[in-house]
Amino acid sequence: MAAAEAPEKKWYFGNCHCAAVKFKVHMPSLDEHQVKTCNCSICSRNGYMHVYPARADVVYLKGEDSVKGYYFGGKKAEHKFCPNCGSSISVDPHGAFGEEDMVSINVRMLQDVELDQLKVGTVDGKTFGAPYDPK
Repeated sequence: MAAAEAPEKKWYFGNCHCAAVKFKVHMPSLDEHQVKTCNCSICSRNGYMHVYPARADVVYLKGEDSVKGYYFGGKKAEHKFCPNCGSSISVDPHGAFGEEDMVSINVRMLQDVELDQLKVGTVDGKTFGAPYDPK
């Protein structure tokens, strides 16, 4: 039996709303690749649509040093956002979920992507830690 071929990758360019942060991502085509929504408290509030490229396949072109991070709950994953416009750019789990080499990019930050044409699956992020309690 032949080994499955890795899907061909293409470059996607992305930015936050104010364009203070710009990046590119090398990953399989979103025409074929499923994106994920998550029901955890922060992903649902920020409208994340996740793809999970290798860390080496995410290249910041501008503003990486200005990106701010936010941890909550068990403080496992760092949610990264633009400090100027507040756009939710990515999530870096820092290996907390067994994927040391992976980051999550918010597909909503990518240019020329038709969101209503994407194949969408779900992640049950509510099960990753204690229930959200804003008190």
